[in-house]
Amino acid sequence: TPAPTPAPTPAPTPAPVPDPTPAPVPDPTSPPTSNPTSNPTLAPSPAPTPAPSPTPTEAPVPSPMPFNTGPTGTAVATVLDPDSTSTRVGITNTPDTTRAYDATTSKLLLKANPAGQPGFDVTPVWPQTIVHGIRVYTSSDSISRDPTYFILSGWNDVNGEWQVIAEGGLSLPSGRNSHRNPLGHITLSTPTQGDPDFYHEEVLFENTQLYSKYRVIFPGTERCVSQVELPGLKICSGAGVNCAESAHCCSGMCLGGTTCSA
Repeated sequence: TPAPTPAPTPAPTPAPVPDPTPAPVPDPTSPPTSNPTSNPTLAPSPAPTPAPSPTPTEAPVPSPMPFNTGPTGTAVATVLDPDSTSTRVGITNTPDTTRAYDATTSKLLLKANPAGQPGFDVTPVWPQTIVHGIRVYTSSDSISRDPTYFILSGWNDVNGEWQVIAEGGLSLPSGRNSHRNPLGHITLSTPTQGDPDFYHEEVLFENTQLYSKYRVIFPGTERCVSQVELPGLKICSGAGVNCAESAHCCSGMCLGGTTCSA
């Protein structure tokens, strides 16, 4: 008997393949670049605070003197040079008043007459001068004889009388300037400073008036100094002005030793 034919095995039905989920479509707007290619703009740096300037090594320029010198001239330590001429005023003794301006510390003692106004008149060699101060140097004498007040007057041919230029109190240093032999010690001053090696006091004042001679008075019974300086200017003279030599004239010559030519 033939073997029975087995029934055919049906083919398995394949499982349905699900449709694939499409990948999401990105937003058309491009995302920001994480690494920009250009450098970012930096915030401005604050201005650094400058370091303070170091102390200058140069000495500061001194302030100009507090006075108006007026007409142009040559600045001098004193308008009273040793060749100036002088006369005694209001005194009973007979000292050599040139000691007051001989550029040394030689002592000048002034003993007053009853009026109590001892001093001297002095005519500088230079015919026209302007003074803007007075310097008084102590002597080797007692402090009690130091001047405590001064009166400085000037004379010119225009006014024909004495005019007070300046007056005021003095407070001289207690240090004494020694008197060495008849001539004393040489003083070396400048137009802006008295000799720092010798005791003195300086008083500055305003003045623009030209004078041809001066009167210095130190009120009191007895007054003693070693040097008086009148710092100021030597002014050249114009035509018709009195002169001692041609160098005193602004132009031209000193005619006959008396008058500047045009």
